[in-house]
Amino acid sequence: MFKSIEIERFRSIRYAFIEGFSQINLFFGKNNCGKSSLLESLFLISGPSNPSLPVNVNLIRGYWKSSLNDLRLDFYNLDTTAPIHIKAVDGETRDLEIGIFEQRQNSVSLDGRDVNLLSNIEEGKYGLDLNFTINNEPFASHLRIDASKPGTTVGTTPKKYKESLQCAYLNPKFDFNTSIKGLEKILQNKDEHFIIEGLRIIEPHVKDFVFTGNDMLVDIGLPKRIPVNLMGDGARKIVALLTAVYNCKDGVLLVDEISNGFHHSVMRNLWEILVKAAIQNNTQMFVTTHDIDSIKGLRDAAVGKFDDYIAAFKLLRTKEDELKAYHYSLESLDYSINQDIEIR
Repeated sequence: MFKSIEIERFRSIRYAFIEGFSQINLFFGKNNCGKSSLLESLFLISGPSNPSLPVNVNLIRGYWKSSLNDLRLDFYNLDTTAPIHIKAVDGETRDLEIGIFEQRQNSVSLDGRDVNLLSNIEEGKYGLDLNFTINNEPFASHLRIDASKPGTTVGTTPKKYKESLQCAYLNPKFDFNTSIKGLEKILQNKDEHFIIEGLRIIEPHVKDFVFTGNDMLVDIGLPKRIPVNLMGDGARKIVALLTAVYNCKDGVLLVDEISNGFHHSVMRNLWEILVKAAIQNNTQMFVTTHDIDSIKGLRDAAVGKFDDYIAAFKLLRTKEDELKAYHYSLESLDYSINQDIEIR
């Protein structure tokens, strides 16, 4: 599990160092303080051999363009003269640098030390170079895009490295049909009980469910099972969250704005079942919110039960664009809420 992360020159974050992570980690703070960028940094360092990830983090935000100027958006102040740097410790030390590749004219490389050795590089090619080390062992992956062929990308990954860490990112506008593909595995392993328990937070009459094709049908005591889509956003998100926890067994799950789609009254029960599922599957979770009801829900669900599994961090961005994280124990978080200290 991740214990710490260091970030340099990524998006709006000039520098950040955060340590003291636990199994369930909640980040809260004002809008635009860097919560999503922190999750994206964790996503990047979880799969450094995948050269498409820096583009995918823009897709997560609903931004589909990948021109050279679009790639620059990931760099602090749009300055590509210095690489993005992310370092994390999770039992092993992962160290990643991301730099821009740009070729404006035809050239011939004769340098045998050039890891991008090409006999001819066409004008208009650009991309990203991901240089990373795992416990000081160096690797590299590359993304190349040809401006003359829109939508065409070529990625190269290191042959001697295979990523062992499973990581998933669930954003507020998640694709439900994609997110529940793991339900078949859950049913095969007869582990559907915690999905049913989760759905009962929204609909107490849930008895069971079946998964057929791309449809999840739920028995709520009517003559026929109904599609889970008809049960509302909250039911769909509970299924997506619990499926992701299960699929990220022994890995990492990143959840942006967890309270979206939920009424404040369900947050305590939601947190309780999520924490139980994460512990059962040894899934480390990193969750963001700017909603005080989410924070109170975690406190109420975990105090006295899961204290050793929870870490909460208030995020603030300084005038110098340093991301600061202030660690709260559940007890101190409880005190802060009771004293009406502003934690939004």
